Amino acid sequence: MKPFPYRQVHLDFHTSPDIPGIGKSFDKEQFRRALREGHLDSITVFAKCHHGYCCYPTEVGTKNPNLDFDLTGAMIDAAHSEGVRAPVYITAGWSQLDAENHPEWIVKDKEGNYLTSRGTAAFHEKNDEPKPEAEWFNMCLNDGSYCRHIYSLTEEICRRYRDLDGLFFDIVFITGYCFCDECRSGMKADGLDPESMDDARRYYREKRISFIKKCGDILHKYHPNATIFFNSGGADPYMPEYHPYSTHYELEDLPTVWGGYDKLPIRAKYFASKGEPVIGMTGKFHLLWGEFGGFKTKEALKYECVTMLMNGVGCSVGDHLHPDGEMDMQTYRNIGYAYSYLEKVKPYFDGEEVAEIGLVFSNNGEENVGISSILLENQIGFDLMTPSNVGRFKAVIILESSVITPELEEKLVSYYKEGGKLLLIGNCGKNNAFLTELTGIRYLGASEYSADYVLSHFEDGEELPETPQYCYSSSCVITSEGETFAEVLDPYFNRTYRHFCGHKNTPYDKQGERRQAIVKKGNAVACAHNFPLMYAKYGNVFHKRFLISALGLIFEKKITVSLGSQCRTLLKKNGESYILNMTYVSPVRRGAAEIIEDIVTLKDVEVKVGITEKVNEIFLPLDGISVPFKQDENGIRFVIPSLSCHNVAVIKCN
Repeated sequence: MKPFPYRQVHLDFHTSPDIPGIGKSFDKEQFRRALREGHLDSITVFAKCHHGYCCYPTEVGTKNPNLDFDLTGAMIDAAHSEGVRAPVYITAGWSQLDAENHPEWIVKDKEGNYLTSRGTAAFHEKNDEPKPEAEWFNMCLNDGSYCRHIYSLTEEICRRYRDLDGLFFDIVFITGYCFCDECRSGMKADGLDPESMDDARRYYREKRISFIKKCGDILHKYHPNATIFFNSGGADPYMPEYHPYSTHYELEDLPTVWGGYDKLPIRAKYFASKGEPVIGMTGKFHLLWGEFGGFKTKEALKYECVTMLMNGVGCSVGDHLHPDGEMDMQTYRNIGYAYSYLEKVKPYFDGEEVAEIGLVFSNNGEENVGISSILLENQIGFDLMTPSNVGRFKAVIILESSVITPELEEKLVSYYKEGGKLLLIGNCGKNNAFLTELTGIRYLGASEYSADYVLSHFEDGEELPETPQYCYSSSCVITSEGETFAEVLDPYFNRTYRHFCGHKNTPYDKQGERRQAIVKKGNAVACAHNFPLMYAKYGNVFHKRFLISALGLIFEKKITVSLGSQCRTLLKKNGESYILNMTYVSPVRRGAAEIIEDIVTLKDVEVKVGITEKVNEIFLPLDGISVPFKQDENGIRFVIPSLSCHNVAVIKCN
């Protein structure tokens, strides 16, 4: 089977019919030159855009009135002549032209208002009033009249292009409900209450699944081996009901403004566990999709693409074609700078990741990002735990909202009884009663205080202060006969209009009763506070250090690097060798965006890796040199002479 592409561009073309000369400067050879300059192996091209117009001669839809040839087909042909895949983009959930011609196809809220991507709105007069960014009417995809239009369009595209590589449907899972007239009638016919939000959500899920299944059936009737992906929710870990209907997953992100640079790893690990190809997606843009003239630096693109490979996924960079059809060569020089580097380093990402921490996935997205950030910032390799891989890990972290199925519970019990180690976060023991019986740590519910303090008793904790640290949310009440390593100090009272003190939080009561905050009993450690959630929300470094100190009671990390929290590492085993990838950049907040500007070359980076096998050589393939090392019973130590954004060490063993 041909390898799945990993150097892709997602090429948008949301183009107004008010612009003249659409596609007039398209040139097949210039398009091909851009693909070569960008080092691409795939480019998603477009058939229908958010304006509602098609880019090919159509009998089902409406071709952009200022386009006089088959632009979709021309791009497919040009890409294929370079050996580059060209899946086709179809907008689904937004379509300005269809909204204007068929307002009955627009999603409505319960009060009958039209829903847009920005809230509720009526049709605006076509005047010179400024229009908000990314404001589109949401179209109803609940397998009704508008969907039948999309089905016909899909079939037309499938029949028109014999060598169709795949389809990318955009804006598929947005509102979660619809109360348009057609949906109300459909709910009533199915025995549901058209006034009930719960029933509307149920109807939405059922009909959305029907829609995506039918789209897939149409595609695969004509092109059995083509790929299909449903975006804007199709790669959302918290919408698993929609995952089975895509052939692969594309994880849309713009890290400058959509969640930052630590959003990808936990999502990548989640979808990698499903066994289908996964592509990470960023954009060339500084801020928003379709930002003409907005660029991030080529070094930022390089870092983002390396980060995707480090997390086991391919790469896709978003671009937007100019209305005249000419590819912007600066864009493809920037992308080519990143992708040519990927071609050079990709062999050093082969192998099985050495992930010693198992993480039980949470239904709370902020918890997942919080624990992911904490582990990444401490160079601790982790993976999501499933019933099939429990025995792989030296310790397992269970978050407050972790999802533990009966099968996983059975595996966790066996794992712990056989000497496995658990770190229990927040109120997870109350949500999973078996943990109390298993570990002897009891959960008595939530504290009566909305926020409190934690005081360290670690003798050699991760640089923890000796004074109580404020926690921005309540702890749970835990009790155990085990050893206490931190205590909860409650405030004098909750902050209310009746009782308050100062600007913000009430001071801790030094004379009040103290409770266990971090306790170890046997091979289990419990934290009464939800440190990952607090870290995700507030970024307090001491909350991170409390969690790492708690984890350190049952786990010794394998990798230590002298670069601090911005360093990211990936250790893989490949045959008799280990491969250590390292990156270091410093994203900074500038206005509305988190950007990467300065790539500093770091000298004499000290590295420790806990490898027990006899090491023969440590080779730096990007530098073409071997480096000296020392090995003892704790592992190996060596120095990397320089690191600029990324470097690789191949550790050759017997």
